[in-house]
Amino acid sequence: MHLARSLWSRVRGFRIVLIVAAATAATPVLTQTRFSDDAQRTVDLPARVTRVFAAGAPAEVLLYTLAPDLLVGRNRLPEADAVEFFPPAYRTPTLIRQLPEVDNPAADAELVALKPHLYVDYGTVNADYVASLDAVQKRTGVPGVLLDGALTRVPAAYRRLGSALGMPERGERLATAVEGIFTKYRGTAANPPIRVYLGCSGDGFVPCLEDDAGGEPLQLLGGVNVAGSRASAPRRPRTIEEIVAMAPDVVVISGNRGAAARLRAHPEWSKVPAVAAGRVYQWPSLPYSWGARPPSVNRLPGVMWLSYVLRNRLFDAAFRDDLRGFYRDFYHLDLSEPQVQSLLAP
Repeated sequence: MHLARSLWSRVRGFRIVLIVAAATAATPVLTQTRFSDDAQRTVDLPARVTRVFAAGAPAEVLLYTLAPDLLVGRNRLPEADAVEFFPPAYRTPTLIRQLPEVDNPAADAELVALKPHLYVDYGTVNADYVASLDAVQKRTGVPGVLLDGALTRVPAAYRRLGSALGMPERGERLATAVEGIFTKYRGTAANPPIRVYLGCSGDGFVPCLEDDAGGEPLQLLGGVNVAGSRASAPRRPRTIEEIVAMAPDVVVISGNRGAAARLRAHPEWSKVPAVAAGRVYQWPSLPYSWGARPPSVNRLPGVMWLSYVLRNRLFDAAFRDDLRGFYRDFYHLDLSEPQVQSLLAP
């Protein structure tokens, strides 16, 4: 009897070991990875990130191009003409109505309800944005990272975020594509240098300065921003007399469809020789503006487009191939010929 009891005890103990081992194997190991963001913050990220919350429009566009299926929602639903420039799967996202704020815990509600694994901010790196990110992370427990949104740092953003999201190959592919755009178009407005006035407001009177996010495409192309830099220019709207005195060769503005035509017809703006000569253009805007707003990777097709309009070149087959390639790789869309024509319509 003692021997039988002993054998049973051993068998039972062995079964318990097997059950524990099986349970351990079936339970995911909650590991983390460390990530140092562009604000020099070190953050512990889940080893597998499948749900991401964008801290604003620039981050949303970046994440949409890189990993649209990981976004727990978007800050803006596609509207009107923009709808057809999103694939059907991405036309009806969950709408995020309120983003977290630095000093308003009540604004965290949607972020908490959507249960993201990661909170991503993209754009200016300064103390205010760091403080906001730290506050949201502390209140919600969701790790947050801040990446530098400078145009020339887009390849680095794709590589770093792609790695953090567990898709380094995708990040590398987009980073390489961006570097190809930069290599092909950098300096194309520099010899001879073209003088450009970039209007960042709907009426055109607020300029995009050369070191603003809206001025970076022109800076990459080597053109002269006649409005100057943040260090040299007044931070206010310009008068029409000031814009005339800047003597731009070309005027490029933001705004709703038809903004350039309205400027051409405006008696005050006709005093600007470039406008009177018809050298005024408006950034294309579908599905996101190619200009200053939001200041994200949506500016990349704007680099290509601006290179052509500043030289007054026709949009040739090479440009159209580059445009189709961008929309396929970044916006997940194969452009039809009517869509190309719509994007390039004056």
